Amino acid sequence: MTTYTEATERVANWKAWHLWVSDDGYSLFSTDAAFEWFVRKHRGELIGSGQFIPGRGSSPGIVGPQFDQVVLDILRRKARAGIEETLS
Repeated sequence: MTTYTEATERVANWKAWHLWVSDDGYSLFSTDAAFEWFVRKHRGELIGSGQFIPGRGSSPGIVGPQFDQVVLDILRRKARAGIEETLS
């Protein structure tokens, strides 16, 4: 499992997940529900990356500055698996 944390992290580089979706992830997740489904499906890997901290209660989850890379890595892996599945 790849960890995307940096040696010198700043809280200012983290944001609530819904802000990430509206600012950065909108081309991949057209709705908050689509992102929430992605998180449910890949929760362990997202948390393990060090770039996703789930919320508790009314607090939203937050994502780190390398979260884009984590999401893209998951999507690339799923795409490769889909191609391999159709070829076998």
